[in-house]
Amino acid sequence: MINKAKAKAGILVTCTVSLCYMAFSPIIAGMAAAFPDTDISLVQMVMTLPSFMFIVFSPLAGKLTQRIRKKTLVTASLLMYLIGGLFPFFFHSNIWLVLMGSVVIGCGSGLLMPVINAIICDCFEEEERAQLMGLNATFVAIGAMLFIFVGGQLVSLLGDWFYCYLSFLLLIPVLAVALLCLPDSGPAQQKEESGSGFEMNPYVAFIFGIGFLYFVMQNAFNTNSSLYISETGIGGPEAAGLATMCNTLGGIAGGSVFGLLVKKAKDQAQTVALALAGAGFLLAFFVRSLVPVLAGGALVGAAFAFYNAVGTYLLSKYLKPQNNAFTVSVYMAVINVGAALSPVVVNAVSGLAGEGTAQRYLMCGAAIMACGVASAVVNRIHAK
Repeated sequence: MINKAKAKAGILVTCTVSLCYMAFSPIIAGMAAAFPDTDISLVQMVMTLPSFMFIVFSPLAGKLTQRIRKKTLVTASLLMYLIGGLFPFFFHSNIWLVLMGSVVIGCGSGLLMPVINAIICDCFEEEERAQLMGLNATFVAIGAMLFIFVGGQLVSLLGDWFYCYLSFLLLIPVLAVALLCLPDSGPAQQKEESGSGFEMNPYVAFIFGIGFLYFVMQNAFNTNSSLYISETGIGGPEAAGLATMCNTLGGIAGGSVFGLLVKKAKDQAQTVALALAGAGFLLAFFVRSLVPVLAGGALVGAAFAFYNAVGTYLLSKYLKPQNNAFTVSVYMAVINVGAALSPVVVNAVSGLAGEGTAQRYLMCGAAIMACGVASAVVNRIHAK
């Protein structure tokens, strides 16, 4: 019999490490100064490589859950985070050694989240599952903030960029909690008729497609917020920092109430998430002053937390149990491709309507609202 309170603690604490590589964001400039002959794009790959490896490894995670105990996979992924995070602290004489650490972190990231999702689906029924998936998104955001803060403090106190990597020592207590609290659920039981474990039908294809489009668009808020605030004369770097903070706080708040959202909106929770994101972009575009931009950032952040949870929730609800882990892992890879392509697609499409970051906000807001309308229609039909 699974101790659900203990399992929840293990799941949520483990989720705090999933975006720990966000701790590298404050040290990019210091790293670039340490490698003056290295192209800045290569230096920035310390943050983008984990996302790229996630795309590669998350489908593999779905397959591995069919053969290896999930707790073992989580332990392996946390060890990858720990090794990949500490490696550049000891070996940072050239950029390729540093990037090697990011590759290992990305491998751990690609394994962790699909397996955690599979554990949630194994151990919790629909209502508890929705609540836990929302809290999952909250703890991911809290963990990212914690690693950014600790990494920044280490650099400030000890004086060089590579001390940031010592923040990965936080993985040690997380690993201990995971070993003590996570349920030791076995491999997914594959039935003969389930084939590869990947399930596709028109509704699943719709979730994949809307998820891809949403992740292409939603990244544009944070990647353009400082430019937008500067171009419109709303404020300077401090205002841009506030917008990012409000976005993160919105995500924490959104994740904490996701269970209530699903209880009230049911399958239309996806529509609510899209409407909130679209409203956030459009509010920032049409009301060009600081408070509406901060409010828009909070709405986009809350929507991101909702959508992170709702996609996997809907898939877990309508997929055959034996196909859930692999199908969800492929879904996660697809939406991460969308996030990776976001700057290229958004800049190219918005450029057709005119120059400037304001056009990006307008285009993204309108596109997400259109996705919301499609979601409302499809989910209503599907519910029948």
